[in-house]
Amino acid sequence: MLCMAARQGIGAVIATPHYSRKREIKDLEELTERLQVAVRKYYPDFAVYQGQETYYHEGLAGRLQEGWAHTMAGSSYVLTEFDEGASYEEILRGIRCLMNAGYFPILAHVERYLCLRREGRMVELSRNGCLFQMNYDSLKGFGLKYRKDVDWCRKQVREGRIQLLGTDMHRPDYRPPDIRRAIRWLGRYVESDLLNAMVYENPLRIINNEGIN
Repeated sequence: MLCMAARQGIGAVIATPHYSRKREIKDLEELTERLQVAVRKYYPDFAVYQGQETYYHEGLAGRLQEGWAHTMAGSSYVLTEFDEGASYEEILRGIRCLMNAGYFPILAHVERYLCLRREGRMVELSRNGCLFQMNYDSLKGFGLKYRKDVDWCRKQVREGRIQLLGTDMHRPDYRPPDIRRAIRWLGRYVESDLLNAMVYENPLRIINNEGIN
């Protein structure tokens, strides 16, 4: 999958295997290093960073502090997801909890939470320190049920509410890293500085543990 990504122009990834209380990966650093060594046999400049996609629960901040759950590339940024049926109040409370613990939460797959479609809720979460990640595939409709969902995703990107885009790669035959169609759409309809921020500048700021506006 990393080679597939590299062939499309991706130069680095933060690997984000799932974390939950039921699945804690103890040797994540070693596994990440093995990936790095393997892919550089084919693409010498390709970089792999350690991360996780965490499933939010009330004890997540503590698990991060104890080293059982992991931030993005060793930074203060945490990629986290909630149950798709979570209420807005649950998400807001979780975001505030992570912020109060000194982390910068990135809400994974923001397009999956129907409670965020109500006017003003994305803005309120942003004011509470939340960043938003969206899947490239959602910009071309993959995994979404209705055309209105695609339209909503594209609107959020065009209006600058999304800070990060991700491949959500799982397997070569299921959710492979295929960003080409999405990139073509982005190149046509999104301002170049905004596009550059989502796909290059903001990820680099995470790796360097710098602030994202």
